[in-house]
Amino acid sequence: MLGNPRTSRGNGNPRETLRERGCFAECQPGAPGPGKASRSEAEPEDIGGTGNIGRIGRLAFVVLTFNTRDLLRRCLASVSEECASLPNPTLSRVIVVDNASSDGTAEMVRDEFPAVHLTVNSENLGPARGFNLGIAKALEESDAVVVMNSDVVILPGTVQAMLAFLAHHPEVDGVSGPLLNPDMTRQRTRTHIVRLFPIDRTKPFREDFPGTSFAMIRARAFRKVGGYDENYYFYNEDLDWATRAKAAGCVFYYVPCGGVIHFVGQGRKQNISRIVAELYGSNIYYYRRYCPRFAWLALILLRLEISWRIRNLRRELSRTQDPAARRRIGESIAIYVEARRRMEEEYLKRTHPQIPIFA
Repeated sequence: MLGNPRTSRGNGNPRETLRERGCFAECQPGAPGPGKASRSEAEPEDIGGTGNIGRIGRLAFVVLTFNTRDLLRRCLASVSEECASLPNPTLSRVIVVDNASSDGTAEMVRDEFPAVHLTVNSENLGPARGFNLGIAKALEESDAVVVMNSDVVILPGTVQAMLAFLAHHPEVDGVSGPLLNPDMTRQRTRTHIVRLFPIDRTKPFREDFPGTSFAMIRARAFRKVGGYDENYYFYNEDLDWATRAKAAGCVFYYVPCGGVIHFVGQGRKQNISRIVAELYGSNIYYYRRYCPRFAWLALILLRLEISWRIRNLRRELSRTQDPAARRRIGESIAIYVEARRRMEEEYLKRTHPQIPIFA
């Protein structure tokens, strides 16, 4: 348990809103799923005493944060409520990895959520290294790990629905679900490494990109695939992991039950300069690792994109005399120039994956 959070998830009942849309109907324990015609076939053992949720007896939440204290408070409050609703709350634990926040995040966690295991890094290590630290801790005694960012709030019943789905489909290695705007409309999210056509998101379907915004992954998948490649600073670490997981034969499903409210970009905006500077090199690294025949084309296209952005910024600079605006635009131009330099450097380097292996 996480103590007594001082905030709630807000007004209204978003779970009922989702139920009215039929989001829970397809995820009930008796509903057909991957490789099953009905609940009566290959019924798993009921370990926990509530349906088959006990199939995963030990669950860990790994929450990554950077300068999002108030959002993290709401996030942890929702995690606390979800843990309390499970058959045996003592078998869930929460791990927060703080990437050197300067807004009082660590103090808030210690004061308001004393049961949370808190790791405070001395610098912003980025998502890949941050998540790896939390996952390594979680795998010491957990059967499954929920990887999530601090800018999400879990809707009631979501974790229970995910656990139930995994309990009834032991061949599935992990699940993700809907990311919702604060007004409860669905966000457009990626579920596949490559997909050309739309898919019906009102029913469970097989995906190959669970992402890191909010996904429940069995421990065996992390032990099989390893952690996130620490060559990535921000972006593409989840794509890289999904690519390796697919090659390793892991099976993931999108489950439309419940979901999380996702306050898009609140964590990213705190560190946008470094993110942009590293992004293009990360793209080249991914292409050289997995699509080497097209890396040269990716390089050309990314060069064109950077040049286009710099040209537009210079036009904007020529149209303003405001000192603050000119300074801001000049800093943006410098960031893209640096991004181009790092990208060109990455293209010439040999690729050396930095992927931790979990025992």
